Amino acid sequence: MRELCRRCLRPAALCLCATLPVARARTRVVILQHPREARLAICTAWLTRLALEDCELHRGVRFEDHPRVREVVADPGAALLFPGEGAIPAAARAGDPPRLLVAVDGTWHQARKMVEASPSLAALPRISVVPDRPGGYAGLRREPEPEYLSTLEAVALALGALERDPARFEPMREAFRRMVAQQLECARGARRNPRHRGGGGA
Repeated sequence: MRELCRRCLRPAALCLCATLPVARARTRVVILQHPREARLAICTAWLTRLALEDCELHRGVRFEDHPRVREVVADPGAALLFPGEGAIPAAARAGDPPRLLVAVDGTWHQARKMVEASPSLAALPRISVVPDRPGGYAGLRREPEPEYLSTLEAVALALGALERDPARFEPMREAFRRMVAQQLECARGARRNPRHRGGGGA
C-alpha cells in the first residue's frame, strides 16, 4: 500500500502541501460535499478545505436536518455559490461580501439535486463566478461545458473577486492544476505498463 500524506491525503510522492499556502479570507467558506465525491482521487473539496483558514466541510445529500448547516443558512450574511437565475457575479458583491459562502461539491447533476433537496439552501442569495479560462480538469473529468469549474476553482475565483485580490487565491488553482497533471501522468504510466493491460487469461 502506498504511503499517503496525512494532510492532503495524496500519495506521499505526490504531496501538494509544500506548495499550498493557507489563505485567510473575510468570507468563511462552507462546503457541502456529496458522499460519492469523497471517494474520488481528485477531491477538490478537501484541497479547498486545506487551503482556506476556517473552511468547513460537511458531507451529505439533504441538509435540512443538519444542525450546523441549518445554522449557516439561517445566517443573514450567508450566500450560495451556484449559477442560475438571480445569481449575482461575485465582483458585484465586493463592496458588500457575504459573511458565509456555501459551495456545493459534486457533479452538476448531484449538486442540483442537493440544492433542490434543501429548500432553505436553495433560498439563499446566489453568487456566480465568471471563468477567466476553461476549467482545469484538462480531460481528466468530463464537464457539461468547458467553462464549468471544479469546486476549488469556483471558490478561489469567488473569493478573489469578492476581496478584489485574485492573486491571493491563485495558489489554490495552481495546486489543482498540478494535481490534475499528476493524475494524467499516472494514467499515462498505467497505460504504458503491460501489467495494467487487459488479457485473455494466464
